[in-house]
Amino acid sequence: MRPLAYGGGRDAGNRRTISMKGTTDMTDVRLMDTKEDFVKLGINPDKVEQWEDGRRDTSARGHWEWWYFDAILDDGSSVVVQFFPKDNMRTKESVDSPHLTARVVTKDGRTYEKHPAFRPEQCRFAKEACDVRLGSNLFQGDMETYRILVDSSDDGFGVDITLKSQSKPYRPGTSYFEFGDDYYTWLCVVPRGEVTGTVTLDGVPHEVHGRGYHDHQWGSALFWSLWNNWLWARHNFEDHSLLVFDMVASKKYGYQRFPIAFLQDKDGNIVFENTKDVNYQLIEKYRDPDSGKYYPRRSKYTFDVNGKHIEYELEERKVLESQNAKARKMPAPAVLMLKLKGLDPSYVRYEATGDLTVTEGGKETLHRDGALIYEFMYPGTEDFSKHV
Repeated sequence: MRPLAYGGGRDAGNRRTISMKGTTDMTDVRLMDTKEDFVKLGINPDKVEQWEDGRRDTSARGHWEWWYFDAILDDGSSVVVQFFPKDNMRTKESVDSPHLTARVVTKDGRTYEKHPAFRPEQCRFAKEACDVRLGSNLFQGDMETYRILVDSSDDGFGVDITLKSQSKPYRPGTSYFEFGDDYYTWLCVVPRGEVTGTVTLDGVPHEVHGRGYHDHQWGSALFWSLWNNWLWARHNFEDHSLLVFDMVASKKYGYQRFPIAFLQDKDGNIVFENTKDVNYQLIEKYRDPDSGKYYPRRSKYTFDVNGKHIEYELEERKVLESQNAKARKMPAPAVLMLKLKGLDPSYVRYEATGDLTVTEGGKETLHRDGALIYEFMYPGTEDFSKHV
């Protein structure tokens, strides 16, 4: 049984450590969303609290965590930044290995990126709130306003961005998915926000404006072993924000599917929320030449929730980032070993277009469309289209 550190509430002013009680059936996966789950984890079911965006896990063997930010800027450029206490390739170690990744793709297709690593003594991971410091780099905020700073002084590339929330934090249930004795989480802190600040390219700072997003995740087992694939899409409109997180568990867990989705209005109120059922139509797929795996090119989601009929069509336009064994130059024996374990980790992040329609009582009540960033994470070997 593994400890769940900082997963609970406050006890006499201090965090407490709670143990996850695993199921005896290791093929079972569930979203922890019962009244007993909230009590057990010390989480307020009515409100996401500031401490939930602080460090939630530890450097224990197998554990991981990250704070994520992305933005689409008004000029068509995209920005993605992640801060990590532990390197995902070193989760078997029981010490922190802090690093960050920053990537900017300009409107004309130029890519800037960096992946600096740091010593643990150079870093801070606060538990009371999001206050992450890696050397001179910052990811900090109070659930309403965030500053994401990637220092440009070493190589002339960096960002200094303010993200101001225009929505409300969201979590499905407690944010925990239980995999026997292990857990995987997702906390959507800023579904939609205004982005201002500077992006520095080749030593030249550029004023920027756009829309952004921030989430926070952690777990006790690397997600490669838990999920076969997932599609994650967030779409920020002027007055609404939509997020789809469609996850399929690995073979070990019976390819169980969790089609998480929600839509918020301009005040952050939930228009609809879905955690169980979905009608998914794969309109078009394509074969990635490097990984040899099929990915969706056009998809359509249909949800029927509380009298609302929601249709959302998603189409990829441009690959922003692609990672697979070939891209990572993994040696053939390592690739074979992973495949024998049912693993073939690959990943693609896209620029895309999305079209949303909400209908009630046979009458269209909302229609929005536009550009977005979405990703397809694909740790497993099973063709994703077999489980849609």
